[in-house]
Amino acid sequence: MLEITNRLLAVSSLVRRGSYIIDVGTDHAYLPIYLIESGIARAALASDVHEGPCESARKHIAECGLSDKIEVRKADGLCGASADGQTDVIIAGMGGALICEILDKADFIKDKNIRLILQPMRNVPDLRKYLLDNGFAIVNEALAAEDERIYEIICAEFCGQKREYTPLSLLLGPKNIENKKENAALFAAFCEKAASALNKKICGMREGGQNASEQEALLSLVLQEKEV
Repeated sequence: MLEITNRLLAVSSLVRRGSYIIDVGTDHAYLPIYLIESGIARAALASDVHEGPCESARKHIAECGLSDKIEVRKADGLCGASADGQTDVIIAGMGGALICEILDKADFIKDKNIRLILQPMRNVPDLRKYLLDNGFAIVNEALAAEDERIYEIICAEFCGQKREYTPLSLLLGPKNIENKKENAALFAAFCEKAASALNKKICGMREGGQNASEQEALLSLVLQEKEV
């Protein structure tokens, strides 16, 4: 069976068994191949906006004998994609702002049978805010440590109602906070990185003569979460 990275393993842990997978921005189709070979997914669409990655994906899929299970398509985001029963949409390795743009153009994802599994590289709080403001519930989250980075994975489903949030829940993730005891060491390291980034921001604001009281209050809450 194909071996994948900790980051992609964390993404795959949120996929529902028996799902049809739409992997946007596929990387050699590693994730769809793993999900099919492991018996988690029943079929998949692997897409990328560039032809090069699509060709690499087709070659790798053929080598694994899975051309009948995984379709490869050159497409911009979710354009041309559609659900097939229980469908899990995966967008991993892109910026949070770009993920928001992709989701905003895909009306079909506003369906309670569809799950979004998102792994943004940056602007994670903004992505959480977008989801909660647009009728999605964050049903689970995961953290993955790899190459001295901690990656955040968000699992969301459409509920049709705007959800409440706080600066702390947007920053750390509501389910990460709720499940922090499942991997206390990783969550503590995650909080430490968040606190370090906040400290840097606070110092910059102070040097610029700005009021940093909101950021200071948020920093205090992050440090409290780390210690619990």
